[in-house]
Amino acid sequence: MNKHHVPSLRGASSKNRSRLLPWLLCLGLPMACLADERLRAPNAGVDYPGGVPGLGGLNLLAPFQYIPPAPSAESPSVDLPALKPDEQRIADLYAAGNYQAAGTAGLALMAQGDADEGLRLMMANSLAWTGRLVDAAPVYRGLASGRYADAANLGLANVQRWRGLDHEAAPLYRSVLARDPNNADAVAGLQLTARELSPRTAVSLGGSSDSSDEQRRFATINHRWRDASGTRIFEVETSKVRDELPGIEASQQDVSLRYQDLNTAFKPRFELSVPTQNHTLFGSVGLSHEPYNTSVQLGRVNWGRAAVNPNALAAGLTAVHLGVSTWHDFAVGRLSGRLNHFRISDDNTLLTSGLNLDTAWRPLGKAFKPYLGMETRETKFYAPSYWSPEQGSGTAYAGLRGEWSDTDWTVYTSAQLSGRLFGDAGNGWSVSAGGKRWIATDVAVSLSLWAMSSQRNNSAYRARSASVNLEKLWP
Repeated sequence: MNKHHVPSLRGASSKNRSRLLPWLLCLGLPMACLADERLRAPNAGVDYPGGVPGLGGLNLLAPFQYIPPAPSAESPSVDLPALKPDEQRIADLYAAGNYQAAGTAGLALMAQGDADEGLRLMMANSLAWTGRLVDAAPVYRGLASGRYADAANLGLANVQRWRGLDHEAAPLYRSVLARDPNNADAVAGLQLTARELSPRTAVSLGGSSDSSDEQRRFATINHRWRDASGTRIFEVETSKVRDELPGIEASQQDVSLRYQDLNTAFKPRFELSVPTQNHTLFGSVGLSHEPYNTSVQLGRVNWGRAAVNPNALAAGLTAVHLGVSTWHDFAVGRLSGRLNHFRISDDNTLLTSGLNLDTAWRPLGKAFKPYLGMETRETKFYAPSYWSPEQGSGTAYAGLRGEWSDTDWTVYTSAQLSGRLFGDAGNGWSVSAGGKRWIATDVAVSLSLWAMSSQRNNSAYRARSASVNLEKLWP
């Protein structure tokens, strides 16, 4: 009889360019899913604060979710029967902390037939701790009524929370606590889930500037709440931006409404936004297909605001936006990417794409995560009021991200180097850092810093940004 410890799940994501685009398409049009997406895009500058632009409002930073691959001290024992060689290999990999390999081998084994409950729990943990949440969930569910029901329900609760399904995680945590009121992992998980499900009001302040003397200052007030089921999410927001260049200034305030239904097929997301002055209506709809990890967004975008330029804002530029994103897990890590097409009201078109690999390689320990990727940007013609490289722009990059988290705080930092692939791009670097701290049970403060240096339009280019966010939860 083999005895192994099962760690708990304590946890708090031209011609040259013509050749590249088909290659990106063949790779599945993946979309980046980082906590700090702009660091992944070496030439992003102040193009889209917060990632792909919304419909007028500056979106708040997404909740930082850290998936811990490490066990905590209190680990239930798992008794295993005599194992076959391929089963023993999984148990040995698990005991050695090689969860990536253990999860991959476990998937192959389960495809051939059933396995012992204790071994399946190790497989599920390995998959969950290496980010393969969709694969881990059914393995945990298969153990929910057996010898390891509490460990499986706890693992499944964490998986659902990491997937953004807090309304499904909460009853699982409660079921564990009903049988084990002192389970520290379930207590912590339920606390984190309750925060996410609570109504919240957030105030954000920030700014950005670049080497062209463009400056933006913004302020946002956002209120979000859910219905009694926790599956329908509502948001109302107002924000104001002020963009400046030498000799010109423009500002705009808007009001946005957002809605998402997590309990409907494709988890539809809707947004409406209107500036308070010219009352031009912007809107979008987004759909997600979880089995294929793919999302699609279609909408009319406030391009004048997304461009981060007072000339574009004053001109009232708009755009029709179609975006596709997807991600897939492999033994080497998670491959993700994005493809966005904009048809702008000045008759220009813009196509951006990105490809990123979050590697499973951990040469510096579990907290430091190497990544690499590329991004491209193509436009119909050059426009002076927003970044539109006449020869296109293509960049490859590699970087390292560090993440640390506990129940009441999260911290991340990243650094990367980039190199030119084609067009107006150039070699460069970017760094970012940020964190969030709960200073009370219902009040949190977060900070985000970012800086980059590269090349635009065959000239040196630098940009930087900072933002602070105050968040208040309500009963």
